[in-house]
Amino acid sequence: MALYALFFLDAPFLTFGHKTRVHRWREQIVVNSLELNLLFVWALTKWLLGWERRLVGPSREVGLSAGGLALLFAGVGLAVWGKLTLGRRFGAAFMIKEGQELRTAGPYAITRHPIYTGVIAIFTGVALVWNSGLTLMLAALFAIPLYFHTVVEEAFLELHFGDAWRDYRRRVPRLVPFLP
Repeated sequence: MALYALFFLDAPFLTFGHKTRVHRWREQIVVNSLELNLLFVWALTKWLLGWERRLVGPSREVGLSAGGLALLFAGVGLAVWGKLTLGRRFGAAFMIKEGQELRTAGPYAITRHPIYTGVIAIFTGVALVWNSGLTLMLAALFAIPLYFHTVVEEAFLELHFGDAWRDYRRRVPRLVPFLP
């Protein structure tokens, strides 16, 4: 998990030297604060208050952990693949950079937001590995601000890319891969 997080630490540096055409700071602050608050409440609840519910009993824990580990690695793979596909156009903010192209290949042919899908899969995988009902609830709740990320991003992607974006949106699901 730490290596995964380190992989995304270069995001601010990828924006140096790039001019932005669209940048939504206010929306970014609101959505990021929702995510940070969720993580803070989860950490307080889990480690300070000790509120935890197991998902399955000890006899089924190994199978649950194996499935969770597979989901965790799939989520990391999808998120990293999405970032690598964007290359220098990746940014950790709501922005369109000068010269940015609409990416529709690779992981972006599976879901319009593979990094966010990967993050949800990672949280869910961790919850299963830990056999943690509280962490599973965090994964479900974390999907809400990530969905808001997609709403904000898609609004300005449509303005910037027009018909190409609308065609792409018709063909590829927002967050859950392989849905019609």
